[in-house]
Amino acid sequence: MKRMAALKNSPLSWIFVGASYGILMRVLFGLWPDTTMHWAILPDSFKGLMSAAFLLGTPTVIGALTILGLKDKNPSILRMMFSPWITVALMLFGCAITLLEGSICLVIMAPLFLLLASIGGLVMGLTIRFTNRTRSELSSVALLPMLMLMADSNLPVQPRVLELRRSVEVKAPPQVIWKEILEARNIHPEELPLSFPHLIGVPKPVEGINFQTPEGEVRQSRWEKGVNFVGIVTSRDDNHSIGWRYAFNAHSFPKGSMDDHVAIGGKYYDILDTTFNLTPADGQVTRLEIVAHYKVNSCINFYAIPISRWMGNSFIDSILGLYKSRSEHRHSI
Repeated sequence: MKRMAALKNSPLSWIFVGASYGILMRVLFGLWPDTTMHWAILPDSFKGLMSAAFLLGTPTVIGALTILGLKDKNPSILRMMFSPWITVALMLFGCAITLLEGSICLVIMAPLFLLLASIGGLVMGLTIRFTNRTRSELSSVALLPMLMLMADSNLPVQPRVLELRRSVEVKAPPQVIWKEILEARNIHPEELPLSFPHLIGVPKPVEGINFQTPEGEVRQSRWEKGVNFVGIVTSRDDNHSIGWRYAFNAHSFPKGSMDDHVAIGGKYYDILDTTFNLTPADGQVTRLEIVAHYKVNSCINFYAIPISRWMGNSFIDSILGLYKSRSEHRHSI
């Protein structure tokens, strides 16, 4: 009995409490939009897992509960900030092994959750240190995500259209690179330079081919995991520039090919168009540039935009590396 009581009062137990709380919130916020129930507190525009109540409120509470469980009236600042990281890591691990989330979402959201958990832990630690609030009073912080629901519909959600622009110098003439762009067949995984999106599970391109249809030129793209989509060519200047806008459909990204909340063409993230530009430089060197436009639409654009820009640039650099390698190899033959 004494051993069980000691375990119950152990700070370690509160790490499991915080992690369990996070997993419970993941389940609840994931289920609510799919139920027939409509609670009075839920706004009409309730976004479930993509709501500020879940994305911002839950990790903040996880951090606060971790520090509350330390039962230390004077925890150090470092302890306030970094102890919650253990709880967040345990929660994310729990979401992974129960298949509540895929690897892409988990990796993308981990930095935000760690930051907010540190803020929650710091606020809770300072509250314990400088106030006389009882622990039962402070434990009411667990209601924060529910309270945030009432304000969730009033938070500004501004869709942002953004541009990515990357380039590389290729030791080959434009006509050689042009042919590789229009007929990128049998792309092997090892041909693509290392990129962060591919490391966390974003499917790799397998094929990209342009062909004519009665309605005009089309770009057909195939990726791993059955991903398949088209681009409608909107501009073309042979050996100089070609661009297309994407036309995704319900079958473009099969179930399991990408996490739902970051799926391209979804409610929160969409790639709009891509343009390849070829500019001759000195000698046989050509500057190959890719310009892409995409849309981000979430309540955490302050975080989603820099993350999407970083990942998008990494993905494009990988594509540029592929065309550079293939073009230079073809030109050397």
